[in-house]
This record gives sequence, structure tokens and C-alpha cells, in this order.
Amino acid sequence: MEVDVYTDFGKDIENIWTDFEKIAVMTPFQSFAWLSHWQDTVGGPLFAVKPQIVHVYNEESTVAIMPLGIRKIMGIKILEWLGGTNSDYMGPLVYPDFNDHFETKDLWEEMKSRFLNYNVIHLQKQPKWVVELLDHIGFSSSCNQHLKAYKIEIPEDWDTYFNGIKKRMRSDSRRQRRRLKEIGDINFNFSERLKDKTEIIQSMITQKSRRYREIGVKDMLAIEEYQQFYQGLAYFSSDNIKIHCSSLNVNEVMVATHVGFVDKNTFYYLMPAHECGEWLRYSTGRLLLLELIKWSIEKGLKYFDFTIGGEDYKQDWCNQKELLYYYLIPNSILGKLYITLIKLKLYLKEQPIVKYLRRLFIG
Repeated sequence: MEVDVYTDFGKDIENIWTDFEKIAVMTPFQSFAWLSHWQDTVGGPLFAVKPQIVHVYNEESTVAIMPLGIRKIMGIKILEWLGGTNSDYMGPLVYPDFNDHFETKDLWEEMKSRFLNYNVIHLQKQPKWVVELLDHIGFSSSCNQHLKAYKIEIPEDWDTYFNGIKKRMRSDSRRQRRRLKEIGDINFNFSERLKDKTEIIQSMITQKSRRYREIGVKDMLAIEEYQQFYQGLAYFSSDNIKIHCSSLNVNEVMVATHVGFVDKNTFYYLMPAHECGEWLRYSTGRLLLLELIKWSIEKGLKYFDFTIGGEDYKQDWCNQKELLYYYLIPNSILGKLYITLIKLKLYLKEQPIVKYLRRLFIG
């Protein structure tokens, strides 16, 4: 095995990467288009992330790409997957059945010798198969399960799915739709036109930002770099990922919006938002979600992925659950300090009083 490490998203690695995507095991969050856009708008400008993109190959072809980077917080240098908050699943791109085809126990040591100096490894949001692959290449360290992700393996017809959800949800959704019809015309709007995508994304940012402030959590979308990341999705171009912008309109008002994407046979539910005030009583976000699931069924998709987050409400919609894992490995005294702070943060989040306050103020 040969290893090269790239420190930017230049043309050389772009050609290798996009060609490898045609056969690689990956999620769309590891596509070149997604991560290079993130690095240009958020990773570089906001966090000064230094890419450490590992290309693993043999005499014949590429066998893996590891999109890693180094970020500095309070002087502590952290080796992590690229993508940050905006990427719900993290990990590499690998050749199909990588663990069966390649014996690579020394590969991680070879990669480590090529990286810039770092204090700690913090790899997050990894499905089980990524953990198994890292172990296969010699990343010998224990990991922890922290997050969950839910998805629907959707049936072939809408009635089968809709009749399978809770009766009270079906009844209330029908009632809310009738109430909205009393106000005006209801329209599910999905458009691939640039003008429409731009308007939907901007409405999503406005609605989501306001909601963050109302429930008292950090408003990520008040930060210009994150706004630019989502606004740029209107112009997004990729052979693999199709950005999906939609809204639920009552007359001319976008009462709910969603920005996500479709990749192969899966719809990714990423950034839902809705109007507040008087519109809250109509459950407009839920009604748009139903339209998106229906659209996915009509397009013959196999999965509807709610992505990261173990919120209880997702269990009402989904029939599959995936556990996500993280690693925290020190490489210096500063790295040990970072791990202590992260573990304290995770501990506090799990305390009953903290959970109660989150439910009270966030829902």
C-alpha cells in the first residue's frame, strides 16, 4: 500500500476522489463536492482547518480516501474528520469489501507519520462499519457510543406507510391540513430552479435562526460562514448528491421549509424549519415531512434518513436505528486536558436535571 497526504482540495485529489466515488462505500457527506464546499465556506474561514486528506492506493487503483483535518481550539490541535457540524455521518471512502480484500494492519502508523503535529484525535459520528475498518488498519483503541440516527426503510406505496404510523398522528395531520385549507390554498413546492432554491434556502435560514433564538440555544445561522454554506447549496453541483429544496405554502406564505439531499436510493432529512407565531398551532413542519416521505416513495427511494439525533419523536416515524461512535485519544498533555473537558461536557448533558431543563426549554 502507498500513502499520500494532501493538504488542500486541489485538482489532483479532486480527480482521484470524484472517480473513486463511483465505486466507494461512503455516505454523501464524504463526497468531494460536499467537503470542499464546507472547507471553502466554514472549515477554512471559520476554524482555520488544515486538511490532511489521506489517499491510500496500490499499484492498480485507489483503495481508500480518509478526509481528515487539523483544527485548533485554545491552542489544542485536534485531528478529526472534515465536515464539522454540517456533516451528520463521518468516516472514509473505501473500496467495497475493503476488510476482506486488503490486509493493512500497519496502515494507520504509516498515516500518522505523515500528519502535521496534533495533540488529540477526536473522531466523531461514525457508523459501526467505520469503527471496524479503523480497527482493521491498526487504529487500536476503544471507542464509545454516543449518538443515534434513525431512518425509515420505506414501503413501495404511500398508504402502507401512512397507515402504519400512530393513529393519533394520522388523525391530527388530517385535521391540521383541513384547518389550513380554511385559510387558503395549500401547495407542496419542490423546485430545481435556481431562483426557487435560493428563496427556499433563505426562508429556511430565517425560520431556523428565529427558532434557535426562541428556544434559547446557540444560533449557528447567525454566523455568516454557516449562512454562506447553506446559501451555496443552491449552486451545488455534484454527480452524486442532488440538493432538494422544498416548502409547504399556504397561499403565498412558506409556512415550512426543508433543505436536504437525495443520494442514490436515500432521502436525507437535514434542515427542516417552519414559521412560528400563529402558524405553530397547525403543525406545518410535520405536514411538510409527510409530503417529503410521500415524494420519496413516489420516486422509488428505499430509505428516508432522519440523520443524526436520538430525539424521541423520530421513533414515531422510523423503523431502523443506527448507533454512532466516537474516539478520544490523547497525543500530549494538552490532548489529555481536551479529553477531560469533553468528558465533563458529555457527563453534564446526561444528568437528569440538565435533561429536564433541555426538555423544558427546547422540547
